[in-house]
Amino acid sequence: MAVPDPHRFLILCIVLLLAGAPPMAKADPDFETLSGTARAIDADTLEFGFRRVDLWGADAMNRFQKCLVNGQSTACGAEAWQVTTNLLVATPITCRVQGKNRYHRNLAICRNANGMDIGQSLIARGMAVARPDQMPEYGAIEARARQSRTGIWAGQFIDPLKWRRGERLPEHEIEVRRW
Repeated sequence: MAVPDPHRFLILCIVLLLAGAPPMAKADPDFETLSGTARAIDADTLEFGFRRVDLWGADAMNRFQKCLVNGQSTACGAEAWQVTTNLLVATPITCRVQGKNRYHRNLAICRNANGMDIGQSLIARGMAVARPDQMPEYGAIEARARQSRTGIWAGQFIDPLKWRRGERLPEHEIEVRRW
């Protein structure tokens, strides 16, 4: 009786394993489309399996960011994350990649199965600021949210870019004591 070649056996096992694997979301590094089931890591960062994509043109409140509305601290970042999570229920999510950020993460315009632009929706609901250098048309959407005092525009907040750099509202700064 002949002994099977271990290399052929290994290749056969890998082929059989991959044949039964569910399709994974994928994106070409040369800026194509990413599609599939996604989850919200942050309000403006989606994850498809092991690939992350940031929304193009919308900079949402960070997940742990707080805002002030009528003098009261609110969890505006958690609210923004929840809005994105709710928008991701209608799958598949399709992201048209526009470029890469400084972390080499894809930047994309993402839509859910209902065709809703997730970044645009966050801006319209006052959960993100527009980055008109990326998406000029989002500027008008932000202006409407600002005028109607929707979401973050109803109170005070730190721009998400500045918040990531460490800037906080005075009410949210913490004092570090050294013993």
